[in-house]
Amino acid sequence: MSLRQEAELMDACRILFPTADVSREFLCRIEVDRLKNAYRNRVWECHPDACGEADGQARRTALFRCSVEAYNLINEFLQDRHRPRLPLRRAVSPKKPFFRVEPVEPVPGEQYYQGAFPTIELKLGLYLYYSGAVSYQAVVRAMIWQRDQRPPLGDFARSWGWLNEADVSAVLAATEIVGSFGERAVALGLLTQSQLNLILLHQRSMQQQIGRYFVEQGLVSELALRQHLRGLARHNAQVRESRL
Repeated sequence: MSLRQEAELMDACRILFPTADVSREFLCRIEVDRLKNAYRNRVWECHPDACGEADGQARRTALFRCSVEAYNLINEFLQDRHRPRLPLRRAVSPKKPFFRVEPVEPVPGEQYYQGAFPTIELKLGLYLYYSGAVSYQAVVRAMIWQRDQRPPLGDFARSWGWLNEADVSAVLAATEIVGSFGERAVALGLLTQSQLNLILLHQRSMQQQIGRYFVEQGLVSELALRQHLRGLARHNAQVRESRL
């Protein structure tokens, strides 16, 4: 871990653990359950609707976003910390990489990309598709799986006191309004757009990482996924640099 990454993690800890004495030792002692509890507490503290004043709402909204970003950063660090590491060994030949992505076994009848690699920023699913690692159909299935893993939007709205059971039933019954549950709730005046945006942000932070689908389905190995993630980071960094 670089000094910059360590500094970013410590800053994230200071957001979610404002009373803690944050240090490298503190960072090494954090466990997932403790992180989740701190995140839940912080979310409750910074609900924008907890303050009636516009200035207070703006400050709380900014703190909410920072809390979500801090949680994601620390959670990714913890997940990586608990992943098994490859034992170090002496390479047989310096010309051979230590690890190579396994050849892809195409699924019959599914579409695999074979063209030029795009020069735009990508998310993991499309990066795997354009790399030829998974089929287009697998990416679609992964996106559906990820969506289904998200806790229902109505559950968040109820737990935060923004909707009650009758409100949820009214939204579900309003099938004449085109759109998702959240869009219908806004159209009915039961949620504000700001509330919906915050719920969606929180909902996304709680969903499973899409890479887990490809590993669980045996489409890529754990090691291959980690290499693809590094490749994705390099690709997106190069795209951003080319715009400067």
